[in-house]
Amino acid sequence: MQQRLEARQVRRTICRAGLYAYEAAYASGSRLPEHEHTSPFVTYVLRGNYVEQEGRLSRECGRGAVIFHRPNETHANAVGPHGTASLNVEIGAEPWRELTADMVPARDIIGRALFGNVEWLALAVWREFHNDDSASRLGLDEAVAMLCGAVRTSIARGVFEPHTRLDRCTEYLCARPTMTPRLAEVAHVAGVHPMHLSKLFRKQFGYSMGEFLRRQRIAWACEQLARDTGTISSIAARAGFSDHAHFTRTFRRIAGCSPSWYRLRLRATLVQGF
Repeated sequence: MQQRLEARQVRRTICRAGLYAYEAAYASGSRLPEHEHTSPFVTYVLRGNYVEQEGRLSRECGRGAVIFHRPNETHANAVGPHGTASLNVEIGAEPWRELTADMVPARDIIGRALFGNVEWLALAVWREFHNDDSASRLGLDEAVAMLCGAVRTSIARGVFEPHTRLDRCTEYLCARPTMTPRLAEVAHVAGVHPMHLSKLFRKQFGYSMGEFLRRQRIAWACEQLARDTGTISSIAARAGFSDHAHFTRTFRRIAGCSPSWYRLRLRATLVQGF
C-alpha cells in the first residue's frame, strides 16, 4: 500500500479482491523523500516527468514511460517543473514470477524506464482502471497480464538491448516524428542497405518502419494533449495526418481510445498546485 507523501495527491484508488491501483498527481518541483514499496508494482507516467533515485541508480521517467519496480524497493523522487501524474498498479505474485522468470539478469529490465510500444499496453491498463462496470476487475487483471506478456515478448526479441544500426534508425525517426523520411534516407543513417534494414527492423519489432513512425506520431500527439496545447485538429495537422478523422482513427487503433477521452482524463489530473 502507498505511504502518505505530502507532495502527492491521490485522485482515484481501486482496492478490491487483492488488486490495488491508484492514480496520483505530484506537485511541480517537489521532492518525495525516500520511501519503500513492499509489493512489486508498475508505474505508467501519464504526464510530466520526474527523476527517481534508487540507491546509486538514477532513472529519468518522462511521459509515456513504464517502470517495473521490484518488491521492497526504496527510492526517492524529484518532480520536474511542470509536475507529473502517474498510474501505479501492484502486480500479483504469479504475474511477477512470470515476468521475471528466466530474465538474465532481471535488473536489465526491472527498474528501467521503458519507452516505445510498451506504452500502448500500459495505456490499456489505464483505460481499464477508469472503467466502473462489474467486469473491470477482470479487465484490469487481463490488461496487466497483457502488459507483462508484451514486455517478455520484447525481451525475447531483444527490443531493449543495444543494436547499433537499429538504434541509429529509431533515434533518427524518434527525433523527427512529424517528418516523412524516405527509406533510403533512413538506411543511409543506419549504414545498411534499405532492403536489409526493412527485414531487420520487422524481425526486431514485429512491424514496419512506417508503423513505427505512426506510433511515434501518436506518442508525440499524446505529449501535446498532455500539455493541453492546441485543438485536436491542429495537433492532428502538426502530427502529419491529413485530417481530424484520419488522426482519430489512427489514435484509436494504437492507443485504444479517442484523443478527446485521453485529454479529458489527463485534464482531471491537473489539480491546483500539482
